[in-house]
Amino acid sequence: MGIIDFRMRPLYGGYLSMAEAGTTDKFLTGLRCQITPSIRECSIELLVKEMDEAGIEKAVIPGRQSSGTFVDNQELCDLAKQWPGRFIPFPLYDPLRPKESLEEVRRILMDGPGGGVTIEPGFGNTLRFDDPGYFPLYRWLEDNGIPLMLTFSGSITPTIDCTLPGRLDLVAQTHPNLKIVVRHAGWPWSKELICMGFFRRNIYLAPDLYSMASVPGSEDYRLAAAGMLQDRFLFGSSYPLVPLGEAVDNVRAWKLDPACEQRVLHDTAAELL
Repeated sequence: MGIIDFRMRPLYGGYLSMAEAGTTDKFLTGLRCQITPSIRECSIELLVKEMDEAGIEKAVIPGRQSSGTFVDNQELCDLAKQWPGRFIPFPLYDPLRPKESLEEVRRILMDGPGGGVTIEPGFGNTLRFDDPGYFPLYRWLEDNGIPLMLTFSGSITPTIDCTLPGRLDLVAQTHPNLKIVVRHAGWPWSKELICMGFFRRNIYLAPDLYSMASVPGSEDYRLAAAGMLQDRFLFGSSYPLVPLGEAVDNVRAWKLDPACEQRVLHDTAAELL
């Protein structure tokens, strides 16, 4: 079975702004990664070629609405239709338009190619995980068995907010049947999120770029994948901030036992989707 990448941002539509603003170059340099042809040329055709070379069967593509990057949910659906079976949209829910946004994501999930919903508290808004604006979405996803993916790292608020792990824990407790994928895995609060995931069976960690060997704290995620969270740990490349081949090689270098590596790279994601 091929690898499932649970966090990819193809340089297409609104995501082209990542290259234009220098965000891609900043992270590639900081993580000591190489620029690949698909990143250099902002080419979806070359991206799919690099997916094939890295053994990546399909990828989750999330929406985004921040001050620097606006990705329309329809753009995600268009890309998924252009490349059937390769890209799975997770449309963004906007808590500032709860009724209209819930209807939009419902349509994409029920009648379109969507596989789950993404939220980004702190990006393009001043909200937190436990804000009432998200409650209608949490209830609907829980009732329908649809996964939620959220962005959680130290960069999601204007200043580092040490209450964030507790706020997310409250959501996980209040909605025990809501499967929550935490991309960036709460970095730099790696140990706090691993603790939360160990005790909350509905928490899944996808540290993506923060699992790279050059990142302080990445060893925590390797240990979690090998032991405490091996059944709820997901591979994500965070492309284009990390090239696909390097992201896969990073996980391979952890030397997980074959069954555990299979869960991280494919099985757990397949079950969620």
